[in-house]
Amino acid sequence: MENKKSSANSAQVQMLQAIGGGVSGALTRFVAHPFDVLKIRFQLQVEPLKKRSDKSKYAGMYQAFSTIFREEGVRGIWKGHLPAQVMSVTYALVQFWSYEQLHTAASQYKFGRDHVHLSYFMCGGLAGCLGTVVAQPFDVVRTRVVAADPGTTAGTLKPLSGVHKVFKREGLRGVSSGMLMTLVQIYPLVGANFVIYKFLNHLTFTILHFLFEEKLHRKISREIPGGMLFVNGAVSGVLAKVLVYPADLIKKRTMLSHFQEDRKSFGLNPICNTIMLCIRTTFANEGLLGFYKGMWPTLFKSGVMSACYFTIYDYFNNHFTVPYKKLERDQKNDKNKKN
Repeated sequence: MENKKSSANSAQVQMLQAIGGGVSGALTRFVAHPFDVLKIRFQLQVEPLKKRSDKSKYAGMYQAFSTIFREEGVRGIWKGHLPAQVMSVTYALVQFWSYEQLHTAASQYKFGRDHVHLSYFMCGGLAGCLGTVVAQPFDVVRTRVVAADPGTTAGTLKPLSGVHKVFKREGLRGVSSGMLMTLVQIYPLVGANFVIYKFLNHLTFTILHFLFEEKLHRKISREIPGGMLFVNGAVSGVLAKVLVYPADLIKKRTMLSHFQEDRKSFGLNPICNTIMLCIRTTFANEGLLGFYKGMWPTLFKSGVMSACYFTIYDYFNNHFTVPYKKLERDQKNDKNKKN
């Protein structure tokens, strides 16, 4: 029978895991934020995303980037980056930290060791939900900043003070708007992301082992070249996002319901006071494809973000956290030998 792992990570190891998650979230957000701006603008546009439509403000990725740059400058393309950065660091820190603790706990049970991929899915999904609960108020502020007209109240919100203002004006419902749809989509999204990434890594490891016939003793993530880790992360992010994209669109539109007055230059506002109303009006006005608006920039963004998230975290983990854990084990073994 396989030996059980340590029942818990030390406080120092947990701190390194949290730092690794935070660093991963910060660097990933910096790279992927322009695609997020585009995704939100597309999701909140009721009019068709077609070049031949006279009513549409945005009609494709290139045209949208050009329009935002012309009307709002470089700052428009990076609009909402500060609250998004706070959201991403908070989310990634909590997600990766909680995933490591959950997976360590799951490895103590035979079920978790016998159903490895299911364990990845469950631990990843739960970790994503925990990260979401903590980061959701910052996501609300980020969405409003990106979606609002330039110079409006919503368009000038800051991360911490913005959360305070929204809470003061709209209460808990305001800072948690979109939470239900976020949790509905985040569990399968993050769970699928983790399990697909881990599966692809195992597959890559098996292929490399077969081709080079080497005995690889270190952890799989340390044996796979960084470029392959990046590709595996990108593929897992794209496949996972396709599964849950409609829920993400509904979430963004329900966030919009509280500040229509701050976005008059973008055309019609979606009618999304409740989730069911949002689903009905989106289908009635835009059809089934309306639930997939903004998917292409989202897939680019999801692929890039997932690739960066996992590659950066694994790099940090392999060069800092894993060596420290080995140091702790060696010190513990030395102490036991002396006793």
